Order: sequence, then C-alpha cells, then structure tokens
Amino acid sequence: MPPPPLRLWRIATGPHPIWSGEGARRFGQRWNPPGLPAIYTGTSFAISLLEILVHANRKTPPSAARYIEAQVPADLPHETFNPAHHPGWNDPHDPTIAQSFGRKWLAERRSALLLVPSAITAGLDTNAIINPDHPDAARITIGPETRLALDPRLFG
Repeated sequence: MPPPPLRLWRIATGPHPIWSGEGARRFGQRWNPPGLPAIYTGTSFAISLLEILVHANRKTPPSAARYIEAQVPADLPHETFNPAHHPGWNDPHDPTIAQSFGRKWLAERRSALLLVPSAITAGLDTNAIINPDHPDAARITIGPETRLALDPRLFG
C-alpha cells in the first residue's frame, strides 16, 4: 500500500487569494524576500493557527479568516531544511539566514515543497513552503476555501 498523501493546512486573513503566494511576494516572509511568491502552510491545523496568531498583532479576530486543506502526493519530491547547518535561521528579528536559503530554493526551483521547522515552537512542529512557480506545485490538490471564525479569547 502506498504511503498516504501529506496533509497541509493554510489559514489566511488578508485580501489575497489563499493559494497564490501574493502576500508573501509583496511583503516577504521568513523564507522568501519580497518579489518571490511563496505559499506558507503547516503540517497541522494547529501549527497553522499558531503561525497566524504570532503574526496577527491584533486585539480582535480578523473578520476575513479562512482556511484550506491541501493534499500533497506521497511521491512528490521535496526538500527538508536542516537547521543544524544554518545557525540563526530562527532569529525573530532578522530573517536573513532563512530568507537567503529560501531565495535560493525558490529561484532554483529545486522542488515544489520545502519542509521547515516552525520558529515559534522551537522546531517541534513543521511548516511547509510551496513554490507556486515549480511545475510540481500543480500536483498538490487544494480543498475548498472555508470561512474560519476564530475564538476571540485567542486575542488580547
């Protein structure tokens, strides 16, 4: 029996299409500088929610929150970032090391999927970055976009 597909979750709160990489392209994130699109996902709904909360900087839940589930075929080639080879990758104030790695990975189109440790859980959880410009990205199945009502107790 073949291994099951990898399940990924993406939660979005901004105005951009949820699976476009446009927000990351416009503003840059930990693993991509501005100008290069990337789609940030988590390997669980919980880590995706934690990533949203740590970056929310809001006193109230965003009204436009929505999520999708994606399925990555088990045979889709991917790359795994090794934090031991990149000290400082998780600096909360300086994304230079992670962005440098991500810039090269995205530009070289080495794979459609990059597995990375979550900086907010000290690497105990895994996030996945999708390169929407890689041909294999089209093999990832995207579920329906669903509105998400976030519990106001999660916000200050």
